Amino acid sequence: MSNEEKIEVAEQRIIELKTLINHWKTSDISSRRATVDFVEAILADRQRTKAA
Repeated sequence: MSNEEKIEVAEQRIIELKTLINHWKTSDISSRRATVDFVEAILADRQRTKAA
């Protein structure tokens, strides 16, 4: 894996973690599954926006 690829993966992970942290700060959802579903939906939406 090249340095550029490593950086891209790390940046994506940072976005995922920031999204998850923001969700935890603002949400009353206690179910882990619901949290995962929520974060995955946000990330999928970002991917669609980025691809367009």
